[in-house]
Formats: sequence, C-alpha cells, structure tokens
Amino acid sequence: MSGPVKDWLSFVERMARNPRAIGAISPSSPALAEAMARQVDFSLPGRVLELGPGTGAVTRALIRRGLGPERVLAVEADATFARLLRARFPGLDVVEGDATDANRIEGFGPFNAIISSLPLLNFPLHERTALVSALLELVPPGAPFVQYSYGVKPPLPRSSDLRVTLAAKVWRNLPPARVWIFQARGIEQGLPERMRATA
Repeated sequence: MSGPVKDWLSFVERMARNPRAIGAISPSSPALAEAMARQVDFSLPGRVLELGPGTGAVTRALIRRGLGPERVLAVEADATFARLLRARFPGLDVVEGDATDANRIEGFGPFNAIISSLPLLNFPLHERTALVSALLELVPPGAPFVQYSYGVKPPLPRSSDLRVTLAAKVWRNLPPARVWIFQARGIEQGLPERMRATA
C-alpha cells in the first residue's frame, strides 16, 4: 500500500472516531502544504510552531523548502499520527498533546511563526477567538499565524486587535481551501515587509 493511500486511510479512520478533532476529509494536498509553508520566513530566529500536523504534509513542505526539522515543534493530539511523524521526520520535535494548550507550548519556544491545520471552524467563534489570541502571544507582534479553511470567509473576523489576510486560494486540494494569515496588531519593527499584512 502506497504512502499517500495509507495516510488517507489512517486519516479517514481517525476522522470517523473523532470528527470534531479532525476537520478535513483527507490530508492536506502538496499544493496546500506548499502554499502554507510559503508564508513562513525561515531567516527569522526561533522555531516554527506547527499545530495539528496529522500525517505531516505541511511538515514535509517546510523541510523541503529548507527549514531544518529541529526548527519545527509539531504538536499533535493523536498518538498514531505522533508516532508516524517521529518515524517519518528524524530530528523533528513532536509533542503529543493538546495543541490548544498555549501555556504548555510556550516552554518549547521561542517561536517566529505558527502554522495550523486545526479545525477552527468546528468550534464556536468565541472559542476560536480566544484560542488564536492566546497562541499569538507566543510569537512577536506581526508574526504570522497561518491557517487554512474551506470556507469563503476567514475563520476569524478582522478586529482592532487582529489583522486577517487571504494569502492564497488552493484549488488543487480536496476540497479547495483558502490560506489565511492572522497577525496581532502591534509594533512590527524588524519584520520583513512581506509579513506585514494589510488590514
């Protein structure tokens, strides 16, 4: 059985067991993973915090673009996926646990970006807002929180505290997806221009 087929079957099995925790119907496509990885500036100090990596499609894209696996902290709640990630990406730091536990994750930083495959749309808006706000505290003001979703509208609305930017539309994914960037409004000195999203 080929790797992609095996990943898809494993993904579907876990989605059936816990559909609230896994919001996709299949692993992220290479095109979606690449679109997400492109939003991260590897030249900045610190690590990339990856939330809900699943079978590692986005992890692979990050590494393929030149980010060393030791510079990624992957937080995965599913034990089977966590074991798969450790076997598939030697040197990757995998934390098995709740990706929404910002207090625990903070100790593994510092981080320069967050890249998320969490199913935000499965949760009420107030929970999404609180979660993203807490996680953005783990990165410098203006640093990107990269999130994909299947909806036309962003998972979170723009506000006085949050910039929201549509970074990419990815048609080569099942279903087609959009890549969003959330950024806490604040002083952005030292950040590259490409990471300073417009409101």
